[in-house]
Amino acid sequence: MFHVFTLPIAVRTPHGKCLARYGIAPEQAGDPWWVIYRDKAGRWLTAMVDEVPAG
Repeated sequence: MFHVFTLPIAVRTPHGKCLARYGIAPEQAGDPWWVIYRDKAGRWLTAMVDEVPAG
């Protein structure tokens, strides 16, 4: 399921720590989340993270 985070959440990505604006929840427990964020150049990127902080 696609999520729009009310407040961006901090996640660790290959570019370091970032603020994710959107996420796609895993279908099965234990699978990673996909998060969508912007890098310093303003490009939209995706990354897989093990979990998304609650909030």
